[in-house]
Amino acid sequence: MDLSATARGSQPPVWTVLEFESDAEDDAPLAEALADALSAEGGWYADYRVGDEERVVVFSGRVFRYSGADDPRRAEAVAHGVSVGVPAHQLDWKD
Repeated sequence: MDLSATARGSQPPVWTVLEFESDAEDDAPLAEALADALSAEGGWYADYRVGDEERVVVFSGRVFRYSGADDPRRAEAVAHGVSVGVPAHQLDWKD
């Protein structure tokens, strides 16, 4: 995916998007593994859905879970993303 027009700071101009599905009932091990693996530098994050209601956003060392755009935890995830260098326009998860 070419994001050269929106990349900021140390972000690369080309990204790879990975999509996957799981029938696991507990996603906590995945969230924690991502939080441990993602680089703290450069504003890296992962996001995914659990069922139809919950969005999970993972940054280095942090996991945010929320349900819907009006959930205050969504705003916390966005604020954290901005604080670690992710441009606000890239924090537009489709809820």
